[in-house]
Amino acid sequence: MMLEVRSRIIVHLAALLAAAQAEPAQAQSSVREFELGGSAHVLGPDCIRLTPDLPFLSGSAWFRRPVDLSRAFEVRLSLVLGEKDQAGADGIVFVLHPEPGTGYRGEGMGFAGLVPSLGVEFDTYRNLHLQDPEADHVALMADGESFHGRRGLGLVELPNLEDGSRHPLRITWEPEIQRLTVALDGKVLGTVPGAVLERIFEGQTRLFWGFTAATGRLSNDQDICLETFLSV
Repeated sequence: MMLEVRSRIIVHLAALLAAAQAEPAQAQSSVREFELGGSAHVLGPDCIRLTPDLPFLSGSAWFRRPVDLSRAFEVRLSLVLGEKDQAGADGIVFVLHPEPGTGYRGEGMGFAGLVPSLGVEFDTYRNLHLQDPEADHVALMADGESFHGRRGLGLVELPNLEDGSRHPLRITWEPEIQRLTVALDGKVLGTVPGAVLERIFEGQTRLFWGFTAATGRLSNDQDICLETFLSV
């Protein structure tokens, strides 16, 4: 009888171990897991303010552990891009980069100057010389480049993001099909083929992810509010 019970326990533990190995590691992200730069500061238990509503600032928040592009990962959080529409600027960028850093302020959105890098910009201010559309927009950019006519990888116009609301963002990397997917407010906005990441990072697969933001002459409170980070 004792032997039978012990055998059942061993089988149960083996099943639990196999399930744990098969399931993705999922954790509620904490503000303590991020390295802050520039004007960024902790706003509350789940939010980081990248820029306060003040001119000519740039801030960044980087997850302290890098991702490995040979493994799947997913980032879920919300963006808050302030409450000032016409009088607000400049936007927030999701960035993949070999090392944490903070780039240029203003139209650079804290992303300009980070090379090599892939940026998904959520741009709330129209810079005509950068070929920005009139509407708020998301765009895939390479190597800290803000000019859409040169290194842009795609652009989608969006409704006004400067409404004071949380906008859920989901970034997913699927290594088996080599695809990065970007979804905002429950809608897929674009994908990045693995070949683009290969070209930008020259085969480097260990990368940090984070968010940057900046203000110029115009400004807004610009925050990220955390949910989960998953990897397998």
